[in-house]
Amino acid sequence: MSQTTKTCLFCQTENTCEGEKNQCQHCGMELPDKHPNDRNTGVRFFFKAFWLIALFCIVMVFYLPR
Repeated sequence: MSQTTKTCLFCQTENTCEGEKNQCQHCGMELPDKHPNDRNTGVRFFFKAFWLIALFCIVMVFYLPR
């Protein structure tokens, strides 16, 4: 069984995920499901913004008068 670790956002302590316990072993704060500084979160936001801007540009090419 592989053990995953989660970082506490309050004290930055690495915690092993053991069963149902979802609290920091050092300070007792609840551990997050996803870290807000996770690289994948930023990449997903970038792709959504990129495609939204690209779609807007394509629509404007056909909509604006020549």
